[in-house]
Amino acid sequence: MNRFNPFNRLLTRIIAGLLVLALFFGVLRFSSTFSGLSGDAYGFITSMRVTLFDNPIRSIGDFVHDFTTLYELKAENDRLRKQIDLLAQFQARLEEAYRDIEDLKTLNDLKTAMTDYHLIAAMVYNRPADSFNQSLTLNIGSLDGVELSDAVISSDGLIGKVSALTDSTCEVLLLTTEKSLNKVSVKIQISKTATAEALLEYYDANTGTYVLSLLETNSSITEGMTVISSGLGATYPSGLLVGTVQKVESSQSAGLTVYVTPAADFTHLNYVAVVKRGVSHVD
Repeated sequence: MNRFNPFNRLLTRIIAGLLVLALFFGVLRFSSTFSGLSGDAYGFITSMRVTLFDNPIRSIGDFVHDFTTLYELKAENDRLRKQIDLLAQFQARLEEAYRDIEDLKTLNDLKTAMTDYHLIAAMVYNRPADSFNQSLTLNIGSLDGVELSDAVISSDGLIGKVSALTDSTCEVLLLTTEKSLNKVSVKIQISKTATAEALLEYYDANTGTYVLSLLETNSSITEGMTVISSGLGATYPSGLLVGTVQKVESSQSAGLTVYVTPAADFTHLNYVAVVKRGVSHVD
């Protein structure tokens, strides 16, 4: 006998369907809640990982990169600084070479122009600091034809005379010396045809000038006039440039005193020449 009629079976199916739907929606709700918790847990774990690992590792990497870059920049700056220092040294050497070339060219022109005496080219061999303004040594001597009291000039003008001699070297007593008398007979060029005789008494280190006394007082001496050797003494031939008049002072006791700016640059003496009277017979 059938216990369930059609109505009971329909009701049972409806209730079973409702239970299935309730179970289904419950599962969905539980899954949604679990997913939310899983998302929160994942987000927390992710933030912890970023905070504790990713950011420190990234910061360390950035620091290492910045430090490496800074070190490379410092090394590059040091290299460039060394190159700049070397460039300055090469520039100084180049300028010195240019000066030497100009000195040699001028000395060569002088050698060509001088007919009543000739020049023996020389290089400054030694110039001690303790006697810088007193003397210097050249790399030529008696075997090269140098004699005592020969005049010595630079490319700019008269600088002194030979005071000591060996076979291969000679010592030059400079006009700027203050240790001994080094008088030179000179003349001041007043015009193209007129000169005034004078005597170079000494070098005044305080003013950086030669001090001249006039041998004749009837000449009018003014600033800028050229002073040359007169050739009256046995040491210096005539016509060697000495300097230019800087100022003239008058006093009752000494008369006129003439201060002359040296033509030669005594701080820069590398190549010079010994002046020999007479025409050279050596090619």
